[in-house]
Amino acid sequence: MTLTTKLQLDTCRAPLAWVGKHRRLAADVERCRVVARLEVVYATRAMMIVRRARLPDAPAIAAVHVDSWRAAYLGLVPATVLNQLSVRARAASWTRILADGEARGSRCWVAVLDGRIVGFLSAGPTRDADDHRGQVGEIYAIYLAPTAWGRGVGGELLRVAEDDLSERGYRVATIWVLAGNARARRFYQQCGYESDGGIQNEEIGPVVLPSVRYRRSL
Repeated sequence: MTLTTKLQLDTCRAPLAWVGKHRRLAADVERCRVVARLEVVYATRAMMIVRRARLPDAPAIAAVHVDSWRAAYLGLVPATVLNQLSVRARAASWTRILADGEARGSRCWVAVLDGRIVGFLSAGPTRDADDHRGQVGEIYAIYLAPTAWGRGVGGELLRVAEDDLSERGYRVATIWVLAGNARARRFYQQCGYESDGGIQNEEIGPVVLPSVRYRRSL
């Protein structure tokens, strides 16, 4: 329970004359009870935070990356490839990305739920030759631990990253997604993205899979 909640609950038990002197908290006892209930809900939701990633986050980001690939790409990518994914190797890669990403305009965000990183997103200027690097931002990666799917984590990560891209002067955001990843494509469509006709091939281990590009205005 937050300090604000406790104060509001205490106000609910106070005499009406005392409540009247503290109109910023509640106009009467009943209103105070409603505000207190809303505050409890807000505090529960606030257990998840989204913040900028730090170097020590690399191992946790790598673990989410591997777990998400193994769950999301099962049936799209050969199981032998997924089984060979290494958290240690990914952690080394993310350490490099976090160390020098800012110099390239790339930023990484993590979602923390109950003190544990359950998702991440990285974004920066577009890498596509047919887009304007100064006006178009790109979501390079967004992955969630399977236990965090369907809990609003992805949407919150995307919202924070989009706001950051907009504040940095980008007018559009794009993202590439495997053509066969129906779940991810539905998610982006629900978040206001539309396929713009862009197509490219992604090499994942020994296989080559088509990806499609989605886009939305910021």
